[in-house]
Amino acid sequence: MENVFLKYMLRREGKAEVNQPPLADGPVFTISREYGCPGKRIAKHLSEVLNKKLNHEGRTEKWRWLSKEIIDESARELKLSPTLVKNLSEYKNRSFLDNLALFFSDTYYPSDAKINNTIANFIHTAASQGNVIIVGRAAEAITKNFKKSFHLKLMAPLNWRAEKISTDLGISMSEAKRECQEMDKRRFMFRSYFEKGVPDVEFYDASFNCKEMTDDEIVELMVIIAETRGFI
Repeated sequence: MENVFLKYMLRREGKAEVNQPPLADGPVFTISREYGCPGKRIAKHLSEVLNKKLNHEGRTEKWRWLSKEIIDESARELKLSPTLVKNLSEYKNRSFLDNLALFFSDTYYPSDAKINNTIANFIHTAASQGNVIIVGRAAEAITKNFKKSFHLKLMAPLNWRAEKISTDLGISMSEAKRECQEMDKRRFMFRSYFEKGVPDVEFYDASFNCKEMTDDEIVELMVIIAETRGFI
């Protein structure tokens, strides 16, 4: 598939287009989640189940899952620290030291568009290579037009998520609720850069309630989808 997304971003940044080699069209799963839902854990479990199934059939393909790697590779491209890129992409308030680090970085001060587009380009390239599960970072919008793609959103009631965060971080329930709401807001701001106000229903193929479903149940359904859609 022609890398139309990359060409669009290059034009948006005022750069000349470059010749891109043809890329595969997935397959790719994307997992978006409300804060407190186990996106990374489910992605890891799903990749293990898919690889076990392929290995049992004597096939050599391998599935991988990406989350932290998206920020690490984008930070390397931007010549910034992964922590700083993560904070900037999540629209966290920048401290004096953060701004100072950016000022003395090896590259120019990156705009939000530059950071977002760098992250998006990595996601698009990884998805084009196929057999990948991508957690977060608006991957559902970036890869929506891939023929072999499935986009999942994990949701749960606020109280259920806050209980998980309260236990994990050792904070009060009221603090955990505020943390969930603040993180959901920041993730929405990042997605909005790519989704442009289009309703979620246009991007997600399914949503699961993590309060009512176990990890195993979610993964089992995803494997069935992978089989019926010819992903494996």
